Amino acid sequence: MRDLPKVLFVAPTESDGLSLIEGLENPRYYKQKVGEVHGGIWKQASAKILITGHNPEAAASGLREAITVDKPLAVISLGFGTALNSSLLVGDIVVCHAFKNAIGIGSRANAVELPDKTTDLLRYVLKTVPDLRGKLGSCVTVFDPVRDPAEKYELYQRTQCDVVDQSAISIANLAEEFKLPFVVVRCIFDLSDERLPEIDHYVRQKAKLSTTRLLGRLALSPTSFFTLRDLVGRAKLCRRKLDVFIDAFWKAIKTRRDENVTLSQFKQPEERKDTPGGASNPVPASA
Repeated sequence: MRDLPKVLFVAPTESDGLSLIEGLENPRYYKQKVGEVHGGIWKQASAKILITGHNPEAAASGLREAITVDKPLAVISLGFGTALNSSLLVGDIVVCHAFKNAIGIGSRANAVELPDKTTDLLRYVLKTVPDLRGKLGSCVTVFDPVRDPAEKYELYQRTQCDVVDQSAISIANLAEEFKLPFVVVRCIFDLSDERLPEIDHYVRQKAKLSTTRLLGRLALSPTSFFTLRDLVGRAKLCRRKLDVFIDAFWKAIKTRRDENVTLSQFKQPEERKDTPGGASNPVPASA
């Protein structure tokens, strides 16, 4: 495994990275001082998937430890995100090229923007999967989850960011510090005008449990059943969409590597004139 290229994935919960975890060959698991790690072989690469939890400080500490120990060639952050831009629908992919900090007092994370060549690569990857609704966008990181539509609107007006999460700015700053190429991709889990129930955090972490067991553990009333079913369905949808993008991204990177071109040296190839234009309709949010 030492001869294989090393890639480090970062996800807030096992639910966000479940498809990657289940696809590992020769899997292993261990705990860091901060965070949990699933390791193995993924698409002819030595892969580790760092689970940090929903906390920007924990994400920074866990990522610093993982980078120092493993010295990966690249960092790929994947997870679910909350839409601030009203044009985004559930299941849409936002590939982040700009990162802002709204964590609050005490945070020293700086705003980050990806270089043009990296942005060109990400734009090219999105064009290779026309059936995937995706866009290059911006992400703002906060400390506490943003659930209320009024809070989402205020944050959008203040930052003009497309999506909000709880780790992206920390990942961007650490990758910049270690001079590592990185990608942050978020799949929209809830809309800008939706009030997300607090149960979503539990569902996302326990997505592999059956609905019956979840109902038993949470003692939900029958009227809450459909909310639970919708949230579990969204988690599965987001994982499928993230899988499609990550596969396309890895193919693009592998092609460039086979051509002896690094991520930082990438130049967008000429577009084929017969490239399909439109994307299929996204899956809308349930009422």
